[in-house]
Amino acid sequence: MKRLLRLDKSRIVITALLLGGFSVIGVGLVALTQEATRERIAQSALAVLLGQISAVLVPGSFDNNPADTAFLLPDPVSLNLPPLKPPIADPHQILNASTEAGIVGFRAMKAGEVAAVVLPVITHFGYSGDIKLIIGVDRSGKVTGVRVTRQNETPGLGDKIEPEKSPWIFGFNDKSLNNPTKQGWAVKKDGGVFDQFSGATITPRAVVGAIHQALIYVHAHHAQLFTAPSQPEQQTLMTPQTTRHNEVPHE
Repeated sequence: MKRLLRLDKSRIVITALLLGGFSVIGVGLVALTQEATRERIAQSALAVLLGQISAVLVPGSFDNNPADTAFLLPDPVSLNLPPLKPPIADPHQILNASTEAGIVGFRAMKAGEVAAVVLPVITHFGYSGDIKLIIGVDRSGKVTGVRVTRQNETPGLGDKIEPEKSPWIFGFNDKSLNNPTKQGWAVKKDGGVFDQFSGATITPRAVVGAIHQALIYVHAHHAQLFTAPSQPEQQTLMTPQTTRHNEVPHE
């Protein structure tokens, strides 16, 4: 009997060790898989953002690669951009980390001058959470283009802010802080000039507000944004996060 008990204890110990070993191996394999796919995911996100940067600029209006002129934004809180987490003390690492986090601007240059800037802006007033946008604005303050970089709005309703779903987002092209007037920067339901979607007012209202907010920001920081950068202020685009999600039905 004692021998059987010793054998049972031995089996328990061996079984526990085997299970522990398999668990360690399993966790290691998952970690390796995540590490192997992280770079591919980042590169895919990068390709999407590069395409979006070009999409919000007027073709032929610049002669550089705007992705090579990432710069730290003055007062990013005014665009509802989140701070770096954890905070970085080394100023040489801040731009790189900010670029990876997608919280930087980009300059489109023409003959050595800044022709337009591309800025990220976030609105917290989407029906299903934050909506992230990038907006192109030229030196005169006109919108050159807008694209959604992340949204979680209702398929068939709020997702009409995507150019693949409807042409609505193109209605901001050539608009400026004074065109329309302050009162006009709203959806028609609120007395403005921009269409809302049938059955979905919250989403377009949030986007209109975010674009207007970005134009106010450009006006307030025009000199800083449109000053040609020195080389140390520039940074080649790294791996920003631009992911789009689906949402649950609403509105």
